[in-house]
Amino acid sequence: MGQTRQIVGPVLIWLLVAATIGALTDVPSWSANFAEALAVDPWLDVGQIVSPLVVIILVLIYLGTMLRTWMRQESLRFIRLLYGAGTTMVVTLVCFILQTTHGKPRPCHVLELGENCPPDTSFSYPSTYAVMAFALAVSIAYATPWLSYLAFPLALLEGLASVMAGDQYPHDVLVGAILGALGGIGLLYMFIKVQARTAEKLAARKSANHNDS
Repeated sequence: MGQTRQIVGPVLIWLLVAATIGALTDVPSWSANFAEALAVDPWLDVGQIVSPLVVIILVLIYLGTMLRTWMRQESLRFIRLLYGAGTTMVVTLVCFILQTTHGKPRPCHVLELGENCPPDTSFSYPSTYAVMAFALAVSIAYATPWLSYLAFPLALLEGLASVMAGDQYPHDVLVGAILGALGGIGLLYMFIKVQARTAEKLAARKSANHNDS
């Protein structure tokens, strides 16, 4: 029964993600209006700086946490972060496929918001940065819960900044957050027992190496 729940749960989560993606492929009026209201001076320049900076900060926090758990021999947390990194890459790849499939223009393409807009071959739906930010935040919280108080506000800030920059519509960010967070949870939960067994093997190997030395 436990094995069934481990499979059915993630499948249901991914079905919810797929339904959300399918429901918001067209730009809702509220999203267009919100993007047009936010993507103005001086917020354009602020958003263009803050959005990628927040993603870099999240990656540095992630790598720092991985290093810390390795040094402190916290095997389960380290393995969870390792799987979280893999999960982030998987959902980011899914995001790229969806962007290419839907080919939705960015707000800055439609509103002509200046030269800092990405090329028109770079699509908007869903938001890559939002997918990455929320997948990283979920993975950080999964391994080290107390860091969720830092990771999730940063992920929300990235989403807001990308709308301010004119790079994304709010619904792009919303779908990206759902794909990154819920998609990440589904993948992490599906392999939770594998993670535990891998962590036990890693801990045993470290213990044997320590005894040999």
